[in-house]
Amino acid sequence: MAEMSPAAAMNGAEHSDKKYVSFTVGSEYFGIPIDEVRQIIRLPKVTRVPKMPVFVLGISNLRGSVLPVLDLSLRLGYQNPCVNGEDTRVIVTEKSGLEIGFVVESVSEVKSTESGSYEELPEMLSSGADRKFISGVLKMRTKDGIRLVQVLDSKELVNIAEIQRKFDESSSQRGFAVKADVADKEVSDYRRFISFEIDGSGYAIEIHKINEIIRLPECVSVPGLESYVMGIFSLREKVIPLMSLHRKFGKKDKPETEDSRVVIIEIENTLVGFIADKVSEVLSVPESSIEEPPKVFSENGSEISAIIKAEQGERLVMILESANLLQAKEIEALKKLAGQEGGNFSMTDASASAAEEKQIVTFTIEDEEYGIFIEKVQEINRYSNVTRVPKTPAFVEGIINLRGEVIPLIDLRKRFELTARTADEFTRVIIVNLASIRVGFVVDFVDEVLRVPSDCIDSVPAVLSAGVDSQFLDGVVNLTGKQRMILLLNVDELFSKAEKKKLEKIGS
Repeated sequence: MAEMSPAAAMNGAEHSDKKYVSFTVGSEYFGIPIDEVRQIIRLPKVTRVPKMPVFVLGISNLRGSVLPVLDLSLRLGYQNPCVNGEDTRVIVTEKSGLEIGFVVESVSEVKSTESGSYEELPEMLSSGADRKFISGVLKMRTKDGIRLVQVLDSKELVNIAEIQRKFDESSSQRGFAVKADVADKEVSDYRRFISFEIDGSGYAIEIHKINEIIRLPECVSVPGLESYVMGIFSLREKVIPLMSLHRKFGKKDKPETEDSRVVIIEIENTLVGFIADKVSEVLSVPESSIEEPPKVFSENGSEISAIIKAEQGERLVMILESANLLQAKEIEALKKLAGQEGGNFSMTDASASAAEEKQIVTFTIEDEEYGIFIEKVQEINRYSNVTRVPKTPAFVEGIINLRGEVIPLIDLRKRFELTARTADEFTRVIIVNLASIRVGFVVDFVDEVLRVPSDCIDSVPAVLSAGVDSQFLDGVVNLTGKQRMILLLNVDELFSKAEKKKLEKIGS
């Protein structure tokens, strides 16, 4: 090998006695200084983020923090991603306070360099990786001879300064304060409900009276209770009684299914959950479609306070009055059961509690969970009666007529450049209020209405926000205990100004 230049010799001296982690990508060996490595882990569950550069696999949960995960093979310019096998690892690095995970095919060893073992990158070396990512070459002695390990330049792999700048810009623009839209007269004439099914019948509760909707938790049965009380469960250090409205209404319990949900409400400062066979949709109902119940319902403080005439009167939904679901002695018994006698958890009175929690509608696209702050959601409908419109953007599915208003439908799969999917019985349309127009988002299915603490909402990792064409993420809901991550959409930033003008023309 040619004699090293003085500059190369000095460079090699700087790397003397320095430790490197070496690993493989494809058939090549690469290395990174060990002082930049925070840990090496197995490939975790990764939540994909739409419209990212091809080398960004998504985000994962690392000790309660959001970790961007990059495929190192694709980042280096290779055509194929890293092979995912038993030896696949994620090397977590940190530069300037930013943690990033790089997927590699296997970790070989940790080696200390010797004087003169580091050289500048020879001009003739061509492994297929983009040369700008390689700062030099290590000559590692092995039992089989000398192995060349290409040292990665982490500053080039992730441009920290540029990412931090974009992160600071996007953070100042986004934040997490949810600004409630000023409702116009038309919207104020509507009441919003969440509807659900119990034994084939449709019921609804006004949305502000619902604390949370969750999947069925593990429930502990308690002997000596009324038959309709199924037991208790824990939710964020609160003990909550679980009721069966089937039994309360004199019906038989239904077997648990994938659609079963627990609706959590508050009755006299006491949190109570009841099982619904299925949460159907969010309804935005004009006062003219709400009628007083028949006299037989209104007598003796019935739990049915009114009737919604949905779908032009073809479907009736009974509005439950939560205050009448239980008698006073039943409420007292449940308070003692849950240890909530002091009324220490009031969602209606405690403004501090409201400030500490956010309510989101969660939905699924391509097996990934997304969420929208509920303040932006007007209602959720089934996918039907869609009219196609020619010469519209590719992501516009068509239009629907919503009580005389033309609503453009946006296929979020197409917007996120994902494979198209034929609409089925689970497909839903989420009607969202943008600044100047209402639009409908077509999603695979709506999962639940979730209330989460504000401290569970993390900023979008800078490495992700730097690669997004438009700032369409408001943050990431990081539910560490459940190993669950939900991407929050910033619906106002999903479209450019030109696209919004086109949508306004479609809806006019």
